[in-house]
Amino acid sequence: MADSEALTLQRLGERETLARILPLLPGSARLTVGPGDDSAVLELETTELVTSCDMMIEGPDFRRDWSSPDQIGHKAMTSNLADIAAMGAVPVGVILAVAAPPETPVQDLVGLARGVAQGLSDMAPDAGVLGGDLSTSSVLTLSVTVLGDMQGRTPVRRSGARVGDVVAASGELGRSQRGYLLLETATSDAGGILPAEARKELLQNPDVVHHLAPVGEIALGVAAADAGAHALMDISDGLVLDATRLADASGVRIDIEPQAVVDEAWLMGGEDHGFLATFAPEAVLPSGFQVIGTVVERGEHPAVTVGGEPPVLERGGWDPYRDST
Repeated sequence: MADSEALTLQRLGERETLARILPLLPGSARLTVGPGDDSAVLELETTELVTSCDMMIEGPDFRRDWSSPDQIGHKAMTSNLADIAAMGAVPVGVILAVAAPPETPVQDLVGLARGVAQGLSDMAPDAGVLGGDLSTSSVLTLSVTVLGDMQGRTPVRRSGARVGDVVAASGELGRSQRGYLLLETATSDAGGILPAEARKELLQNPDVVHHLAPVGEIALGVAAADAGAHALMDISDGLVLDATRLADASGVRIDIEPQAVVDEAWLMGGEDHGFLATFAPEAVLPSGFQVIGTVVERGEHPAVTVGGEPPVLERGGWDPYRDST
């Protein structure tokens, strides 16, 4: 093993570790003061700044025997960028805090940085890393704060759905769930830890790759806002659960067309990071969105129905206090 691969965070220290990571992270054309000072300074086109924060913690959010450091960094970008885009904003930068055990190989953090850089390049090439923090913890933990610019648009909230709207979704729903189930089955068959060879074989399956490092079509959030979406949100915890949140916020019911349903994973699977939106019936939907249902009066029904009936599911979506990885 090369000496650089054997180095741990404890051996190298914070200063030298940051010196290896920071050059890998992209900047932003809007950044007037970048990493290295007490705060970052960002020049915006408007005075409306959109912000969101999300954490990824080893155990409940990812497993080291499933995900490479690059995949973890990439996935962290996907989940955060999608939240900003779901308001109709353009991502302009992220603030990244990482805490890791002292014995963590430095190369793992280098991999995280590569994944972050690739995620930004794939989904928000004009955004950059504005700053962050590095600390120690018992398990690898990432906290990402993402900033966005409305660029004169009105934020599209999940509370704006109107009776009579069409309901549309983007992305290939259920792919992440199908990949997760393949990983879960292989891990269970192997006694609880996924062997490296089994992981290598599973990575030939595109659904597994999509679960470990999803690539969201972030630009579709702005496209939906520009097309007049009445309500908009990221599909991160499963279609039924997220549609329930949108319906509850709007005081309506979302009725999904039975012919739109692919399988149970399509209804309940999370982490695909497509978008759920409602539009006026006469609206021209952006390319990438497909009509999956309609907005109707709530009445005595649950928030989400399929063909007028409550969906029968093993579970309704991702819950961090009930589910793992």
